[in-house]
Amino acid sequence: MRSLYLARSPVVGAKWFGLFVFFAVLLRAAPGLGRQAPAPGKAPRTTSSASFDALVNQAAAAREADRTDEATRLYQEVVRANPDFVEGWWYLGMLDYEADRFTDGQAAFRHVTGLKPEMALGWVMLGLCEFETKKYESALVHLKRADQLGIPRQQDFYEVAKYHLALLLTRSGEFEAATGVIADFVRQGKESPDFTEAMGLAALRKPLLPSELPPLERELVMDVGQAMCDAAARRATAVDADLALLLQKYPRTPQIHFLVGTMLLADDPDRALDQWKQELVISPAHPQALVSLAGEYVKRKQYQTALPYAEKAVAASPNYFAARAVLGEVLTEGDLDLPRGIRELEVAARLAPWQPQVRFVLAAAYAKAGRKEDAMKQRVEFLRLRKQGEVAVSKPQ
Repeated sequence: MRSLYLARSPVVGAKWFGLFVFFAVLLRAAPGLGRQAPAPGKAPRTTSSASFDALVNQAAAAREADRTDEATRLYQEVVRANPDFVEGWWYLGMLDYEADRFTDGQAAFRHVTGLKPEMALGWVMLGLCEFETKKYESALVHLKRADQLGIPRQQDFYEVAKYHLALLLTRSGEFEAATGVIADFVRQGKESPDFTEAMGLAALRKPLLPSELPPLERELVMDVGQAMCDAAARRATAVDADLALLLQKYPRTPQIHFLVGTMLLADDPDRALDQWKQELVISPAHPQALVSLAGEYVKRKQYQTALPYAEKAVAASPNYFAARAVLGEVLTEGDLDLPRGIRELEVAARLAPWQPQVRFVLAAAYAKAGRKEDAMKQRVEFLRLRKQGEVAVSKPQ
């Protein structure tokens, strides 16, 4: 079988043969996923169990000999004979994908996910087929589903799936989630120009795919992506040079001072504050810069100083949960307006029900207001969400 990339991107070089082998291992490890004789009463069958097995063997032999047209025809016969045969749909979908028949591949992998909804591989391949046919919203939903189930790390399969997930997260405006995906790769020592470009797009908050990036913007995206990757990998010397380069080349470009401040925060919070304020000179209603400034002043317990930044953040982006959360924190922790602060935190919790830290601050606010039962409920929810996050991070793949 000819060597093809799993996805139409040079990000990785996963060969189809490796995926076929991995899927065969998966079948052996999970009874019920593999070969099933035609089930009586499900649908009309024209083959006996023995002849069905013979047909499956013929299809497998054609596939392994790289006789792809013959293998496709035979697998079509296989799934007609037994529409509940997951292995047949899987291999048919893989052959369709390799032949650029992405619409046919989607149909095959829909059968896989319908028959085995717990199988992350099926959701990944469905998402990748949809990506190729520009059904980006569906592709994002299905790649997220695969990620929740746990994408296997065997071969380069994991990298392909997560890379495309990052691209689609960026396209949909989920920039922080996208940078988190790429940062995980960088921390594992896995970098490439594709990852750098993806990181730059997300960091600059450009809801674009790499193919949609205007050529004149690519240098900026790559420079920002490299700085963010170096920061994620904690290469201190490289980061210093990256930040100097960004400030020299792009002193008036929106988002640059915010990113520089974010990368400086751990080691030099005063310089970070200065950079965020410079961002506001360029972009006065920059929600993330406003939230970051307010949050840093909260850490310093300078609540009156934090308040106008928090107020402006909410005015700039009323549905941004972090803006509501930091305003609520300022008002409650600073004893500036406890009832209003609680209302802001409640809005933040509704906007981001998955966010444990909001629950923690809301619990403290309820306790301060004497609402003991409400405070306890929020503490319980905080612990549940935190544990859920820890399990997701540590879950074996």
